[in-house]
Amino acid sequence: MRRGTATDAAFAMTMAIMIVIAHAVAYLTHEYSHSFTAWALGYMSNPFALDYGGTTPGNLILLSDVGDNVQYAPILNGGHGLAVAAIALSGPFVGNALLYVFLHAIASRVRTLSPGVSSFTFWLLLMCAGNVWSYVPIRAITTHADIAIAASGLHVSVLALFPVLLIPSLLVVGHFFARACPQFIPISAAGSSARTAVTISVTTAWFFVVFGGAGLSGSYGQVAQAFSLVSALGLLPLATVWLWRRCTVAAD
Repeated sequence: MRRGTATDAAFAMTMAIMIVIAHAVAYLTHEYSHSFTAWALGYMSNPFALDYGGTTPGNLILLSDVGDNVQYAPILNGGHGLAVAAIALSGPFVGNALLYVFLHAIASRVRTLSPGVSSFTFWLLLMCAGNVWSYVPIRAITTHADIAIAASGLHVSVLALFPVLLIPSLLVVGHFFARACPQFIPISAAGSSARTAVTISVTTAWFFVVFGGAGLSGSYGQVAQAFSLVSALGLLPLATVWLWRRCTVAAD
């Protein structure tokens, strides 16, 4: 195997490992934000007592069966709607959006980051922003999941809550593509056009298909399904072209 091929293979393997770890971090900060908020408000005795699911490959790698294990119904039935809303919204907007803001602020103040640290920071920023996107707008107008639970706690419709939550969501997403991607992708790609192309492709696929496609199954309703189709079929190619123009580096 030639040195360039071996180096590219190592780059791809390292990227895959970082993506899995970053996804796990963002997923767990989301779920722990739910449970710790419930614990802080007196509605959960052990904030680490998530529903960790089984030992299937999907759960071991992507934590697909992990849930917050918060019992929302008794809290809501007890007349504590604001607590329900705070617990439900803490996942996407504390565990992910606030982590995104904090992480980017710290990374931007460090004068020099090693390529490895820079790459992992980028993937973690992606996972945080992508999680926010997967809830607002993708799964905001539905009958279940975090946003619907928050709306029930506030005694408003998801349609009324949607524009309020859309603003911070779009700020995070817009910042990720306008600032974080051009800042971190060239560093992570280490001056290689091929690696830049791969990084951009993986970025947009994760964001607009993995996260943006959360509503494709139809289990969240037709609006979520429509948003997912727009995300995967409309926004993915546009974002890919835009990022290529912003992040292209000189060829090897």
